[in-house]
Amino acid sequence: MKSASSSIIYSLEGSLTKLLLVSGQLVIHSSIACLSAVIRLSKNTQLVRDVFVRYHSIVIQCQQKILEKPDEEFKGSAQLARSIYILGVLCKYFDVEKSEFDDLEFSVDDLFQLFIFFIQRRESVVKLKSLVGLGFFLQRYGQYLVRDTVRQLYHNYLLDRRPTAAQLRCQVLINLEEYFRDCIRRMAEQDIDYLHLTQTANPTTNEDENSNDGTGPTGVNLKDTTDVHSEMASSIAQCYLRVVLDTYLSEDETIRQCVRKVVTCILEQGLVHPVQFIPYLIAMTTDRDINIQQSAEQNLQDLDKTNPGIIQTKVMHGLKMSYQLQKLLAVTSQNKTNTQQTHVPNEIIRGMTKVAVTPTNSQQSPYCSVNHFLYSLIRSSRVYRRALISQLLKMFDNDTTTTTSTTLGEQLFVADNLAYFPYQVQDEPLYLIEQIDLTVSVSGSTQLQQFRDLLKQYLDYTDDDEGIDLSRLEEKFLQLSDAVVDELNQCLRTSKSTMLLLILKSYLKDVYGLNDTKITEYDHTESSKITDRPIMSRKMNVKFEPKLILDTIKPSAHMDGHQRRKQILKDFQDFKRYLLAFDNDAEENVKSISELLPSATTSTTGGTPSLTGKSKKKSGGTTKRRKVLIESDDDSADGDFQP
Repeated sequence: MKSASSSIIYSLEGSLTKLLLVSGQLVIHSSIACLSAVIRLSKNTQLVRDVFVRYHSIVIQCQQKILEKPDEEFKGSAQLARSIYILGVLCKYFDVEKSEFDDLEFSVDDLFQLFIFFIQRRESVVKLKSLVGLGFFLQRYGQYLVRDTVRQLYHNYLLDRRPTAAQLRCQVLINLEEYFRDCIRRMAEQDIDYLHLTQTANPTTNEDENSNDGTGPTGVNLKDTTDVHSEMASSIAQCYLRVVLDTYLSEDETIRQCVRKVVTCILEQGLVHPVQFIPYLIAMTTDRDINIQQSAEQNLQDLDKTNPGIIQTKVMHGLKMSYQLQKLLAVTSQNKTNTQQTHVPNEIIRGMTKVAVTPTNSQQSPYCSVNHFLYSLIRSSRVYRRALISQLLKMFDNDTTTTTSTTLGEQLFVADNLAYFPYQVQDEPLYLIEQIDLTVSVSGSTQLQQFRDLLKQYLDYTDDDEGIDLSRLEEKFLQLSDAVVDELNQCLRTSKSTMLLLILKSYLKDVYGLNDTKITEYDHTESSKITDRPIMSRKMNVKFEPKLILDTIKPSAHMDGHQRRKQILKDFQDFKRYLLAFDNDAEENVKSISELLPSATTSTTGGTPSLTGKSKKKSGGTTKRRKVLIESDDDSADGDFQP
């Protein structure tokens, strides 16, 4: 281009301006970008002024017609949309505030008011193109982004959850993304202009080449110019970051992709502290869109390298947000299914997913944890992975005194993750089992005693560890009011988290081949050389399917008042037997879950479960630790599971 003749440049300028009349928006954008490069060489700013005046006049004429007849439908929407789009692109590549454009009859603020005027129009095409044009305008004049007019406009669009506003929400996100991406281009462009002016003013210099004088091209003036733009971009990022991140939890995949791009731009430039991104990045790693997932994984890896330990500070918030995202995606899938079926039951949110690629060997499970990447990122640190497990198990503490208690559905989501995390060394499942034992030993007896107190209060029934007089208890139970039954059911529902942990423990023992001796001898205070031995084998055909919990979250059939009361008694009996097995000392007999819960040994006449199974004696030992042998109650525990 620098060696091109003036005739070629003149011909090129004419061709580029003609393309604006008939081409689509992609060609228009490229033509103006090329025209800006040509004008840099030819210095033919008069051509740019003429183009500005032409399309500004068209937009002004349309505005006057609308103001004259505001109630009538405007018929020139297509021409108006094209003109205002061109006006926006011109503002992106040419600075109207420069001295070359002093003779223009309109100012930057006049252009801004034009965009705002047409954005408020009812016509969807005009509104959208005006928003696109405003985005180009703001790339050049970013100071308007922190003004209340634009900030309120963008916030209103981003917070609008209606499906009809999805396109406008996406365009706002695209505008923000393009602004942050264009920051680098604009700073480089101004650096070139500054160097050119400096070289023109001082063609020769006798200063030392290594001089760090602030008056030179690389001195303080250039640095200050760059700092101003960086500070402006940082202020804008802080102004819009919260509402942009909250927009991510959307059913629309396109909106989530736009949010991901904005987040990536801000992180790449380091405009704000990265800690506030972590929960959303963790949720993004569980997204069904592979591009969002891979981008978030890369961002988390980069943050972990540059800021070791920063992910751990927001890991719980990230897991909760992952659950919210999966719940939202499940509702979206259900709505699509409802268009074909008249009734579809609510889907239970699970914390595991099918492996995208079919397993090629027996050592690869057909399922994996939804948050498997998060765990694989921190599992190399013994301290971080143990802290994560301890934090996750705290979610099973149903403290009624707090307002932030975790629902059973969220606890199932966490249990699925704990079951399918990619454990590599024996210390990982052993430490998890040890913490489960500690949690159950504290919460289980408390939950059982609370239910016993209610039985004594309302039924004058004193329960003990010997057994349950079902006939006597059921007769009194059927006479209780619905309010009392609801209170008993709510008290018993808190025990489901304890039962879920015991089922999870049984699953881990089965999959990783951990017997009671290994669990008893495990000491988490030992050195990593002893506990971090690799896991040599695991069962791949066992699926974590806690049926008791699934039936509680989503009952298979509707129950009347009589059946509901019987189910509460049955749940109490099952929970009591779980804890009796758990509370048996090491020297006592421990019964398996097939003997403790209704299964194949249950009588077909509807009576109480048969407890005729053989007891299993434990090997001798002096440890005071309590043990329980609980087998998984899922349908695939016999090894016949097929993915």
